[in-house]
Amino acid sequence: MITTFALLALAVLALWWGGDARAPALRREAWLIFLAASLVAALVSGVMRPVGLPWVAAIAVTTFALGQRQLTGGRRYLAVVVFVAVATGLALHRLPGFNNPRVIDAVRFSADAIPYSLYLNYDKALAGLFVLGWCHSRLATGRDWRSMLATAAPWSAGLIGLIMLLSLAAGYVRLEPKFPAETWLWLGVNLGLTCMAEEALFRGFVQAQLQRAWQHFAAGRWLALGVAALLFGLAHAAGGATYVALATVAGLGYGWVYQRTGRIEASILTHFTLNTAHFFLFTYPALQR
Repeated sequence: MITTFALLALAVLALWWGGDARAPALRREAWLIFLAASLVAALVSGVMRPVGLPWVAAIAVTTFALGQRQLTGGRRYLAVVVFVAVATGLALHRLPGFNNPRVIDAVRFSADAIPYSLYLNYDKALAGLFVLGWCHSRLATGRDWRSMLATAAPWSAGLIGLIMLLSLAAGYVRLEPKFPAETWLWLGVNLGLTCMAEEALFRGFVQAQLQRAWQHFAAGRWLALGVAALLFGLAHAAGGATYVALATVAGLGYGWVYQRTGRIEASILTHFTLNTAHFFLFTYPALQR
């Protein structure tokens, strides 16, 4: 199991190592080599069963097709429909073939918090990885990173302050600084699997594809932002109405940062920073009702 996720982490890192379109082909496609090795390890370890391979193939084919600018009309819509159907099933863990291991089991990080469990969601991560690999550009230079961070930082800070104030006002959390034993595991999984996958799907795919489809409408990009944020909120329905509302507002913020910078890295880092502030400084994941 460790080999499976170590190789998956290398695939994620290789996306940015080979993000420069001018880089040698082997470097640009290194993420695929690590991903293929991870898939083999997943089959050997039981994280994935052979019945899951058709879903991986469907995600791979549709994202590759959508990454080709010449794909238009009915074929593009078909690829979008197939991708959305399969990616939704993977993100919600409804498709057979995956055994996502649980690495934190019903832990209370504070006495008044609800129990928290953490899974290594291999299925959802695969969908996000293919979106970033074939449907989205990545930052390639230090100058690009600095420019993105300078633009995103004030908006990200404002969003984090807003969400935590709303969470406090709603009675969803209270101030509870902590540094649990599970911290390093949580940080790695949250950034490399959760935030990467969710931002790839909701901003890098949903918002980006809707912006493309509605580019001729005056308010098209705002509608795309709003729809992606609403879907992001609804994806958190298991946490209750308050969580959906907070996630929707957060989704609006992530979408705004993505729109302002044009960079998926900005929304990934904003998402991760907000989650980290929540984890370290407030009740996590929420107060026991």
